Amino acid sequence: MTPRPTTPQTTDQKTTTVKTLTHNYDRAALARFELFLFASVATVLVTRGYLAAMGYPQIGGGGLHVAHVLWGGLLMAVAIVMTAITEGSRIRDRASLIGGIGFGLFIDEVGKFVTSDVNYFYQPAIAIMYVVFVLFYLATREVVIRRGMKDRHRLAIGARALSDLALGQLDAIRYRHALRVLDGVQDPELADLAGSIKTGLHSHTPTGDGIESRLTNWRNSVSTSLDAFLGHRIVRRIVLALFIVEALGAVATAAVSVFTKVEIVAEDVSDLVVILSSATSTILVILGVWFLLRDRYLRALRLLRASIVISLLVTQVYLFTENQFGALIGFGISLFMLGVLRVTIRTEESAAEAAPDRSVESHR
Repeated sequence: MTPRPTTPQTTDQKTTTVKTLTHNYDRAALARFELFLFASVATVLVTRGYLAAMGYPQIGGGGLHVAHVLWGGLLMAVAIVMTAITEGSRIRDRASLIGGIGFGLFIDEVGKFVTSDVNYFYQPAIAIMYVVFVLFYLATREVVIRRGMKDRHRLAIGARALSDLALGQLDAIRYRHALRVLDGVQDPELADLAGSIKTGLHSHTPTGDGIESRLTNWRNSVSTSLDAFLGHRIVRRIVLALFIVEALGAVATAAVSVFTKVEIVAEDVSDLVVILSSATSTILVILGVWFLLRDRYLRALRLLRASIVISLLVTQVYLFTENQFGALIGFGISLFMLGVLRVTIRTEESAAEAAPDRSVESHR
């Protein structure tokens, strides 16, 4: 059965929450896009790592070669059809993952399609992937944030949650998110409709015993356990300690470089990009640790998250050209740290929205 709030909000509490919403954009939409993009990056790294380990095998024979760009196109088509013929937000998540894998298989072979000799190992192909990933991320994030959430958009999100409830797909996270979004509806003419949707979300609608209901219950259980692990105080402190060590190491390295006059030389474009992206990530880590020490916890977490995103989208992709399996390990560690930061940020933002007039002490 879909979880219900433990205590109802009063009108004053709702008004205060509306005025102090941490973000006025669709975070669920941005999360789906990030799932798509990180799945693409991971697919490129895994595919190239597998091909290098297996000696670049080819599927086909007799003059035929089934390139993996075809599988990528097929998976992207599957993702599009899924969203076209199936209801429910859960399908959008699955389509984001499947489409991301397909896009990764597609973009991985870009070298073949920009060279006259169909050269998969064309060195600037990594640069092309980097530009695509970064511009894709920046452009989509800008569109989502600038679009914001008007009242009718909030109603649509609530209505989708109600639809998910009817389909047995509404998990605890989306349930709470929908209620918070509906609390932000300010147009008096839409207040009745928002209230009706919330009443529907509060209803004791049976979840059913179908596959989607069982998957939702399983997802709730896994999400709760995973969030509990990633958000555990010890895990959080370990990750933050790693950032602090990284910041101290960066400052020490910079000081030694200045006093010893060490020159940093980039032998090619890949080295230059790695140096610049690593420097940018390091600066964000230092700023994040600075705000962390000044007790600006939420801002610190967002800066640290930005440093991880740059590492995932840029640094790890370029490091792959030098050390395939080392890059996979670094990618996995970065994903883990990003997961910890996302859970912590979500917890802090929810606490700030629910109790804006008191400081959040959960991180101490």
